[in-house]
Amino acid sequence: MKVFGFYKSKKYLQRVMFSITATMVIVLVASSVSNTYVLEKTVKSIQEESNLKVLSQIQYNLTYMNEIISRLSNFAYRDHFLIPLMFNETLPKMDLIRGHRQMSNIMESSSFLHSMVIYNQAQSELYGSSSNFLLDDGVTKEKIRRALLDPSHPQPTNRLIPMSLEQSDGRIDTFAFIVTDSLKPFSNIQSAIILFIKSDWVFDSLKKMNVASNRDQGDIYIQTQDGQLLTSDPLASFMSDQDQAHIKELVQEDKSSGSRMSGFVIGDLSGEKEMLTYMEDGIGAWTILYIQSYSKLMEQVTKARNQSLLLSGLFLLLAVGMSVWLSYKLYHPIENMIKRIKPHLPDEKQDGSASFDELSLMSDNFMKLSEKLSEISSEHIVSQYYIRRFLTDSQLFSHHDMQHLIEKHELNISVKDQLLVCVMRIDNFAAYDSSITGTSKKLYNFAIVNIAGEVMGRHYPCEAVEVRGDHVVLILSQSAQETPSPFAQVTPLLREVQDTIERYYGISLSCGISDIISQYPFLSTAYSQALRLSQYVIVKGHKTIIASEDIKENLASKQMSLPDAIEKKLTEALKKGQLTNAGNELEKAFSLFAGFHYEDIIRAVSNLAWVIKNTAADIHENRIISFSDDMDYIHQITQEKETLEEMYLSLLSVCAKICEGQRPANMERNEMMLETVKELIEQKFPDMNLSQQSIATSVKLSSAYIGKLFKENYHMSITEYINEVRLNHAQLLLEQDNYTISEIMDKCGYANQSYFFRLFKGKVGSTPKEYRMKKSIS
Repeated sequence: MKVFGFYKSKKYLQRVMFSITATMVIVLVASSVSNTYVLEKTVKSIQEESNLKVLSQIQYNLTYMNEIISRLSNFAYRDHFLIPLMFNETLPKMDLIRGHRQMSNIMESSSFLHSMVIYNQAQSELYGSSSNFLLDDGVTKEKIRRALLDPSHPQPTNRLIPMSLEQSDGRIDTFAFIVTDSLKPFSNIQSAIILFIKSDWVFDSLKKMNVASNRDQGDIYIQTQDGQLLTSDPLASFMSDQDQAHIKELVQEDKSSGSRMSGFVIGDLSGEKEMLTYMEDGIGAWTILYIQSYSKLMEQVTKARNQSLLLSGLFLLLAVGMSVWLSYKLYHPIENMIKRIKPHLPDEKQDGSASFDELSLMSDNFMKLSEKLSEISSEHIVSQYYIRRFLTDSQLFSHHDMQHLIEKHELNISVKDQLLVCVMRIDNFAAYDSSITGTSKKLYNFAIVNIAGEVMGRHYPCEAVEVRGDHVVLILSQSAQETPSPFAQVTPLLREVQDTIERYYGISLSCGISDIISQYPFLSTAYSQALRLSQYVIVKGHKTIIASEDIKENLASKQMSLPDAIEKKLTEALKKGQLTNAGNELEKAFSLFAGFHYEDIIRAVSNLAWVIKNTAADIHENRIISFSDDMDYIHQITQEKETLEEMYLSLLSVCAKICEGQRPANMERNEMMLETVKELIEQKFPDMNLSQQSIATSVKLSSAYIGKLFKENYHMSITEYINEVRLNHAQLLLEQDNYTISEIMDKCGYANQSYFFRLFKGKVGSTPKEYRMKKSIS
């Protein structure tokens, strides 16, 4: 009862257990049922496909067998030695001997023949080849007459007809194949050749297929048109008249319902459920059947179903146990929370025997905590406000006032020891600001403030506050254990903060450390100093920690601008397209910048960017062929890049683009002149007087010079190029217009027909007339 009472009092635990247990039961039952259904359906589908392949092979074997027998029977029917036996009213003895000898020869040539009989209608006599036929006192002859020569039951020709010649129990031991001179059913009014085929030869395919298709799975039968089942096994099942009739009925119903030649039927035979696969033999006389026990086929499925149900039951029991265990594990944190909450609850709710809802209790407690948190949050906001005021306007407060505010708001700032201010700035803040959403920024800033406060607080009294979103300020008080060398652990701890933030959030921080101060009113000065030192990341690079002694050379530097000589050499190198020299001068300039004040660095880099832009503008203006390069973004380098290294690489890239666009002036002039020559040829090619000399006169250059220049650039002479242009136009005219050859020569600048024909054939491989004829045909 105590356990039940404990369970009953935990309403949330009830819901957890019920939900987990119900979910597991539903999943396991659904999985078991669906798996069994899918398995049975899959096995059935695979078995049907396998059966169809087996029957298809048997169908092919029977069709091929029938074709062989047909050819042999037609050959025998036309044999001139056998014709007298079939049609002569009086048969000479020699014809009888020759006929018997020929039948023997045919029997010896065919391994599948059991015997051979010729029926002579004129004599109403049977002539046979086997010893039984000749020596059994007419018994075999009488069997043949009763089975095949009954006028009331005509037999089909060119079909295998099951018979029993030697067996007394009615078993099939041979198949008769009747050949006549017509396709009508055979009776005793016409002569015929009757071939008797060995039954083993017909059933051989069935035997092999039974073995190949797993004999224990089922049996293969041949069903005749009257429903009789033929098989190679005398002890086969379903041979009773009732089963044969039922099988015939099942097959006929399925055939008529779908008008198909093959299919699958599931029905009861001899009190057992069977799967029956059927296929017509392709000739129209027989139907091939494959009968299998459905229970044997699904034996593995039944085993799988039973095993699945057993496993499902076991897993269900395990699931219930696990759900109870898991529910208590999930409930454990809530139970611990309830234990912590109970001392703060009213007396009537502290009684463990009382029934209560945990969620209601937590909700009530949460409301109380929310009220307290609101009070704490208000106090935190006030504390952060005063810390920011101390950093920006500490000179407005007296030492006594600041001490009073620190004690009143319980700020973690020492009222008697020395202080240190550290500024931690986010590197590449512009990219960070554009890629991070507002909610994520708040999360990251909160993380930086808390991690920095926790790490630094291990050694120093510390207050951390975010300022302007791009940096965090730490106010550190001297530790009592560091009297000989105060703040000796600041740099290692700041490095730990940098590594932690970068490892977890991928944010790089740079730090500026102020000088040590001893009075509160100097906090604003220390903050300004640390902020200014953090700007020297432009020289030191990202993720650096910078103190005043690290940049004392910069602070002592008097140089404010770049020497004119470096600017002049850089400009000359750019105009000459000498990237190596330009890079050397740019490297010298940035080496000097590294020793400037921060403000002077920004101004000097901006001035250098202007110099490069103006040089590019001069090159654009004075070049014959200008190169396109947008230089407007060069002014944004100082705003987008935070370090001198990044600025140097950006300006070097600009210089490389300028130098790559530079080429010697004579190359440009030659290009323009050659383009002009090509344009003149394109315009004046119909002129018969167009030549290298006339072109040289037009461009005011010597013929030899322009010919040499054209040859060097295009690897052909001007005359060859003129002929190339003229012949191309001639091809177009031959393809598109109905001009005569003389008119085309005139339009393309040729006066000599033989010269034009020789050039055209050298280019195309045929004369103009042949070329036009080929194009018109194609």
